[in-house]
Amino acid sequence: MGRRNGGAGEASMSFDDFKALIGLSFRDPQGAARALLGQGWPVQARWMALLAAVSVSALLAWLAAALFAAPRDGTQVVMLSQQPIVLAGMQMAAIVLAAGLMSGVGRMFGGQGRFEDALLLTVWIEVLLLVVQVVQLVLSLVLPSVAGMLGIAAMGLFLWLTVQFTKTLHGFTSTPKVALGLIGTAIAAGFVLSIVAAALGILPEMPQ
Repeated sequence: MGRRNGGAGEASMSFDDFKALIGLSFRDPQGAARALLGQGWPVQARWMALLAAVSVSALLAWLAAALFAAPRDGTQVVMLSQQPIVLAGMQMAAIVLAAGLMSGVGRMFGGQGRFEDALLLTVWIEVLLLVVQVVQLVLSLVLPSVAGMLGIAAMGLFLWLTVQFTKTLHGFTSTPKVALGLIGTAIAAGFVLSIVAAALGILPEMPQ
């Protein structure tokens, strides 16, 4: 399976391996997490994967905005999806923060997971959501109502994968406890970030 380490070592994944890991992630998230961590991806490769994932996600968001943007009778509205570089940067920051919280908070409760492994798992969650995003974009062209329901399902998938991957990362066994910890951490992080945003004078975007 390979070596599980955050530094030296080599890991490779063929397209067939990639498809197999995607399928395993939906069937058995914890098994997929163990398989991914066991491949021994170097730290540099993990950061490169993060950059690639957020870049593709931002481009897909920009494409969706371009395809489905509605005319606004001369009113210009600046959206993040129209600024892919900014969106990619924000997504990268969010994923790094999520990895830090996944590893740090878990260790506070007795886990042994490392940031490097948490980063790899959060990047993989982003990759899985990209797959859903592509399917949703295609469905939006032919079955808009189904695409909307898929968007809601994607949020549930994100929460489920995060709980299962956190359990694997730290060796936890209780899904309810991890889920409660995830919700509590998200609320606390959102509160702190809102204070920081207010202090920096960051306001929601307004129509121009």
